[in-house]
Amino acid sequence: MATQPAIARWHRCPELSITDAQVQAAAREFWGGRSGGTQAAKHDKPFLNLIADDLTSLGWSAHVAQAISDKNAIIGGHFRRAKSWDIVCRNTRGQPRICVEFKSQVDSYGNNENNRYEEALGSGLDLRAKYGSLAVLGFLLVICDEPKTRAVTRARLPDIDPRFENSSHIERRIVFAERIVNYKLNGDSLYNAAALLLLSRDGTVQHPENPALRIFSFATQLAEAAGPRD
Repeated sequence: MATQPAIARWHRCPELSITDAQVQAAAREFWGGRSGGTQAAKHDKPFLNLIADDLTSLGWSAHVAQAISDKNAIIGGHFRRAKSWDIVCRNTRGQPRICVEFKSQVDSYGNNENNRYEEALGSGLDLRAKYGSLAVLGFLLVICDEPKTRAVTRARLPDIDPRFENSSHIERRIVFAERIVNYKLNGDSLYNAAALLLLSRDGTVQHPENPALRIFSFATQLAEAAGPRD
């Protein structure tokens, strides 16, 4: 039986540039942005701007996509013509070097669960197939922390992975985030870094126990994987 995911409050370390106060402020903006509907594409900006500012401070000037037609955020793929990424950092020659995908779920957890996984997997594979190790990929997921996402949902399958047996939505998102980084494709991680945020509807935020999945070190992991901007 799967255990309840270990979640811990995070106390900022001096070397990390994103503070807990900034994350809390972004969470409040996120909920405020969603009140206008997700089609307005404003709810994701607080977190994306936070990551982009951190990447910029680490030497990688980061562009946050302003719309799906934003040419500065569109990257050509291998299996499809192109895709708009949420954050893009380019090298001095204008080539994409760091690309970040953002997803959020605050309702319809079961209906959209596999869709979110498939979108992230497809985007990662598409860019990895074209750029190989030249692409540094990050995946950021925000999910609402509430009884629906904490409750165990059972799938009675004969070949189910033990990690998914009797698991909750939050537990499965944690497993997904860990595995897209641990999984190797031609020697490269599918994603170089992944981060998960658990947002309660009252505006509070919690973080996975695994330090590698916390937003505080997300940009640092990406910048380290990319190396100096060339």
